[in-house]
Amino acid sequence: MLKRNEEYSQNEQFLMFLQGTSFATYLANQDIEKYAKFKAGEKQELSDNDSRSMNILSMLEGLGYPMDELGTYLYKWVIAEVCDSLEGVTGKRTDMDRCRDLLAQLNDGFSQIYRNVAVEYLEMGLKSFHLYIQQAIEKIDFEKADSNLSYQIFGANPTEQNYGLQAFQLATYTLGLCAKKEVHPPVVKKLSNIPNDIKLKASIK
Repeated sequence: MLKRNEEYSQNEQFLMFLQGTSFATYLANQDIEKYAKFKAGEKQELSDNDSRSMNILSMLEGLGYPMDELGTYLYKWVIAEVCDSLEGVTGKRTDMDRCRDLLAQLNDGFSQIYRNVAVEYLEMGLKSFHLYIQQAIEKIDFEKADSNLSYQIFGANPTEQNYGLQAFQLATYTLGLCAKKEVHPPVVKKLSNIPNDIKLKASIK
């Protein structure tokens, strides 16, 4: 469970250094502070990447992800990396080839896309990186998930998929590349052969 950066003891900081999570934890705590202000509607200067990160975190929280787990923020960086890879996609044949290559990479836990995020950016090992994401996924609270949001992203009958392939789906939703559906309550109409001018004679006592 994440704590504020200044709340970690020296021993905990040393352990995080050995595990290669100290930098990732530091960045996650920055995201936590920005996201708290974002949710509260407080004014803050956010770059385009920060704004997108806030939207991704809002989406993950809406899907029931635990917001006090490092893995949730690691997963956010994966989704953001996929968003970067999808920038400029228009649906041309060359784009389809690019998407297929990206999906193949997301399906491989040791591919370059994960190395870009974990090793090159966050300075942590790949196995630890995936372990923290898996721990966060195991703690998803589906009872707190927004069913409307889930339907917009995954549809009425979501297929079972790993979190790499799901990152692709979440990224396309973030970028507005997938069709957004809205769940509306059914419209209740009167019976067609019943007149409109019925007068109620009885009352409930």
